[in-house]
Amino acid sequence: MNLLNKLGLIIICTTLSCCAAFTPKNTVNKISSTALCQTEFVAIFVNFPTARANHCQINSRASFNLVIDPENKPINDSAWYGFKIVPYHSGVVNINLNYSHSKHRYPPKISYDGTTWDLLDKSNIKVISKNEIRLSIPVEKQKIFIAAQEIFSVSKHNSWINKIENNPSITKSIIGKSVQDRPIYKLETGYKLETGANQNKQYIFIVGRQHPPEVTGAMALAPFVETILSEGELALKFRTKYNLVIIPNMNPDGVIHGHWRHNMDGVDLNRDWGPFTQPETRTIENELQRFKDGDDELVLFLDFHSTWRNLFYTQTDKEPTSPANFARDWLKAADDRLGADVYKFTREQSPNSGKPTSKNYMYSTYGIPAITYEVGDNTDRKELSQAAKIFAQEMMKNLIEWDPSHD
Repeated sequence: MNLLNKLGLIIICTTLSCCAAFTPKNTVNKISSTALCQTEFVAIFVNFPTARANHCQINSRASFNLVIDPENKPINDSAWYGFKIVPYHSGVVNINLNYSHSKHRYPPKISYDGTTWDLLDKSNIKVISKNEIRLSIPVEKQKIFIAAQEIFSVSKHNSWINKIENNPSITKSIIGKSVQDRPIYKLETGYKLETGANQNKQYIFIVGRQHPPEVTGAMALAPFVETILSEGELALKFRTKYNLVIIPNMNPDGVIHGHWRHNMDGVDLNRDWGPFTQPETRTIENELQRFKDGDDELVLFLDFHSTWRNLFYTQTDKEPTSPANFARDWLKAADDRLGADVYKFTREQSPNSGKPTSKNYMYSTYGIPAITYEVGDNTDRKELSQAAKIFAQEMMKNLIEWDPSHD
């Protein structure tokens, strides 16, 4: 880059704080068939989708330092990592994970096939500091995957989407493309009356995976949606009154590249609702146009995420919504069934801060309950699935009983 271009970049990034230390798109963590580092004992690769380890230092034939960098700075503490070990001999390999701009967050998961995952035993983990841990991993002559969470790849999203498409209630479509031209899929239900015409189209709008590392949110979205699409009496009754729009994976590029937070333009998509500067969020803006035009009606918005614990960010009880008091009544009904021994969660009444998040935008624009469904990073996977089904059931009960004339 010549001096003139460098000066131009400095001026631009001084003006736009979101550019700070951003690495240009298409250069971050490229997937390569070449080992990140290799000795006669073992090789370490980042040659699969979602992998992330940026630099490797060889200490000895069986000891390595891996530097885990974010795709952009500043960043939140969602230090995603993922790599593959290919051993040439049996023994123990020691790998230090060094986080350049974060502290350690995700307990390492281990897999021998990239599909079935377990927590790495605590005896194999040593915390050296808040931003460095050491993994001691027994190896034989088979590959091993290590990752911050189970790998929930774009391919896995798409396999689930294709499975759901087999439901006769569902229509699948591509409604936009990401920065790197990956498709953004929409699933939509549409109940037709006996006349064959669509009438009284009230919708629940569901999105997921704005932030790539937030795997437990994706794990909850799937059973939540499947419960609504089931053939049970409650679900069938619900779908005679309401339709769904589901966008399961808003940030396919970020997922592919193992990003901590952003899309390939270095933008946090959940800070771009309203500005809609990115192709992924502009896709949402276009999809919402029919509701602004009054062709269809929105009654509820849900955005699935992950964080340190189970919680729901909702409007405050002082902020009017239609349906009225939906969040309060829905979550209480679910909590009565679940109890803290099955799935402990909190409702956090979060007033509109003015930040361009999905929750703030959807409430400000449509006056509907707009709720961020957060699942704990380490929540038991069976429990989060069980809870998602119950949350879906109680949502359906509440909306079936809702009478708009009483709001």
